[in-house]
Amino acid sequence: MKANLSKIMFMNTFMVGIMMSISSNNWILIWCGLEISMISFIPLMVSKKIISAESSIKYFIVQSVSSSLLMLGMLIMIMKGGYNYDYMVKSSLLMKMGVAPFHNWILTVIEGLNPLMMLIMLTINKLAPITILSYMMNSMIMLICLNMIIASTMSINQNSIKKLLTYSSIFNLALILMIIKMNLMWLLYLLVYSILLFMMTVLMKNLKIMYINQIIIVDNKMLNKMLIWTIMLSMGGMPPLVGFSIKYMVLQFMVSMKMYTTLMILVITSLIMMMMYLRMTFISVMNSSMVIKYVSFNKKLVSSIMLTINVMIIPLMFSTKLLN
Repeated sequence: MKANLSKIMFMNTFMVGIMMSISSNNWILIWCGLEISMISFIPLMVSKKIISAESSIKYFIVQSVSSSLLMLGMLIMIMKGGYNYDYMVKSSLLMKMGVAPFHNWILTVIEGLNPLMMLIMLTINKLAPITILSYMMNSMIMLICLNMIIASTMSINQNSIKKLLTYSSIFNLALILMIIKMNLMWLLYLLVYSILLFMMTVLMKNLKIMYINQIIIVDNKMLNKMLIWTIMLSMGGMPPLVGFSIKYMVLQFMVSMKMYTTLMILVITSLIMMMMYLRMTFISVMNSSMVIKYVSFNKKLVSSIMLTINVMIIPLMFSTKLLN
């Protein structure tokens, strides 16, 4: 009971720190909010496993270094009186999010987290740095292209689902940085991606799968395998799923800005990422009987069907706005 109360307290403090960073217009308050969220998140990471303690220590060291750079960059900006010296601030925020080339730490930290903490680190934990960057972000096309290339190529031979989702997060974070000046657009992208990642996290937790080859062994129900298949294709951007809708939104933005070279890199790297997702979906349906069997409508089946319907229906809600 005490453990649950402490987790609730730390989670509330974590959210307060994020909201403080997002809503503040003072650099010191922004820094304080980031520190509060970081200090509150570390106890949530820790469990009885040794690898969890190791991940929390690595996370603390990286976040401390990036916070020191952020404070130094803020002092330089205040002393110089302008945003011409904001490179250190941007670098510290990118390091906090785990953006390439500062991404190696998040790959090691994520392996020691449970699925829920992994979900928070890859989604909610990045909300404050992205919001701060949206106020000061200039064009960083080279960095965006670097993230897309690294995420797509490094994910090809991965067997760990956690690392695959981390590379997927880096890739999608590059697309968010592409449209970061469009407030509603990047918020919608982050929201939809968070929903898809939440669905995948729920499946990982329920089926207790951490590696791709476990998908074949752990569960033989065709429904669960088809659910993994649908979510993976949606995350890869297969039409007409919701993942395609948000990527199409980014493509429209890039065409309107005449960023054709970057657009070509996005298409190529997206195809590579799709190949990775297709590999997972192929494995998920291997050794499964394709014969349709009658099943009883229990609660798990109904919830699984509703989850699949949600993945399919969401694009219809936004199609009139996004695809026109």
